[in-house]
Amino acid sequence: MAESFLSDEQLNEIQDAFRLFDKKGENQISGNDLVMVFQALKCNVSQTEMTEYMEVLDPSGAGMVQYQDFLPLVAKRLQTQETVDDLLKAFRVFDKEHKGTVSPDELRHILTHFGEMMDAVEVEDYIVEADLKAPHLKPDGSKTGMINYVAFIAVILDLSEEEQNNMYMT
Repeated sequence: MAESFLSDEQLNEIQDAFRLFDKKGENQISGNDLVMVFQALKCNVSQTEMTEYMEVLDPSGAGMVQYQDFLPLVAKRLQTQETVDDLLKAFRVFDKEHKGTVSPDELRHILTHFGEMMDAVEVEDYIVEADLKAPHLKPDGSKTGMINYVAFIAVILDLSEEEQNNMYMT
């Protein structure tokens, strides 16, 4: 369960934000208020994400969102944001010039020494994938040999384009 990683403080914050808009105390809010609940939780969401969330949270189109359906969704989003923040911090340590890139050797070092340490085969697979899906490009479109770590994080976490764009605001 995604919400099991949340601290009591985080759970209380989520409940409080939801309750601000649960005017009748029925553990449900209007779908129109969902974006404001996310904003109260300091989560930036795009209109596309809101549409996707409403399809999941209100498949019948009744216009209401139940707390028990909302909690796992927001917990997953917060967990993803926490993971993104941790990964960005790790990569920024190696990004001395603040260009948003790391070399393949630096990526190899990060993946074998931090967090869930990977074996050499896994690391090489990620480096190949990073070179294919997250290369740093020159203005003419050719590769620099460096890896855009924001794009790489998006690849390994399978983030949507909106989630990846939100990473640049972190």
